[in-house]
Amino acid sequence: MSEIDGFRDELASIDRDIMELVGRRNKIALVIGEKKAEANEEVVVPSVEKNVVQRYIGAGKVSGVSAGAAARIARAVIDESVDIQGMIPRRAVPKRIFIIGGNGGMGRWLSAFFASRGHTITINDVCTADSAYPGMDIASGCRDADVVIISTPVGVSADIIQKVLSESKDALIFDILSVKTPVISVLRKAAASGAKVCSVHPMFGPNAASIAGRNIIVCSCGNSAAADQASDLFSGGTILRMEIEEHDPITSYVLGLSHAVNLAFSGALVRSGFSAETLCAAASTTFRRQTAVSKEVSGENAGLYYAIQRENPFNEAAVQNLLDALMALRHSGEDAFIEKMHEGAAWYQKP
Repeated sequence: MSEIDGFRDELASIDRDIMELVGRRNKIALVIGEKKAEANEEVVVPSVEKNVVQRYIGAGKVSGVSAGAAARIARAVIDESVDIQGMIPRRAVPKRIFIIGGNGGMGRWLSAFFASRGHTITINDVCTADSAYPGMDIASGCRDADVVIISTPVGVSADIIQKVLSESKDALIFDILSVKTPVISVLRKAAASGAKVCSVHPMFGPNAASIAGRNIIVCSCGNSAAADQASDLFSGGTILRMEIEEHDPITSYVLGLSHAVNLAFSGALVRSGFSAETLCAAASTTFRRQTAVSKEVSGENAGLYYAIQRENPFNEAAVQNLLDALMALRHSGEDAFIEKMHEGAAWYQKP
């Protein structure tokens, strides 16, 4: 064995010790999470997370670890703790929840999530053969349900909501669409007539380990009590309340623009003529970070992403802003270019 091999063996032993310590930390985080669940407290406490990061940076300084590395390690163990705590079931008053589109990606996620909280789940979908939950037709499912959730493609959702409204008089009804414009009128009209309707948008996909630390937009359509009830169903997540008309202008940036930027970046790389291997071998820090995000986006649900780009009427203005900003940078002199960089940096500091 060479001297280097001996050092590598020592590193391997240290790595095992680190994993053992993280495992011990996770067990303590689990106990804390159980206490939070019993008290129905938020999993994510930003002030506590900030203290943890600073604690790691301080300890790193003493141990010869850079502030950047210490902060990244802190973020990794915080995220691990959040997911562990977020997966702890929060028991609720049992409800009968009927999910239309319950065998799709988000439908399956919602089914498992609500079942873990003690609710009874039934679903409707084109195919329910491999579902873990009983399948029902829409009419029967609506009649028996306390809550009806529409988890269907944007293009068919308005008609399905109309059908649900005709079948269910007392249930809480909400969709989880990524684009709200096509259903605003039907939901506003239903709320005005006394129906318990609102609109929800989980800002994550079906691979989310838990609800903790993840945003859920709850839109009021004129019945604030319905929005309150929907918010309660997603307790433990980060709830953002807004009127339904506010949703699409905001998501045209946080979804439409961010998706378009990453897909266009990948498209430019495809057109470059270089292989991924060639460019990644020469990657800068910025390129490496950008390609990591763009690669992930490119592997997402293409049909859903197409609908987000095409169905949100506010996307065109958001993407035009991007094109204008890009051309302004390309044609700026040095002083103007620097000023635009400073403007961008300042925007991130604003509350």
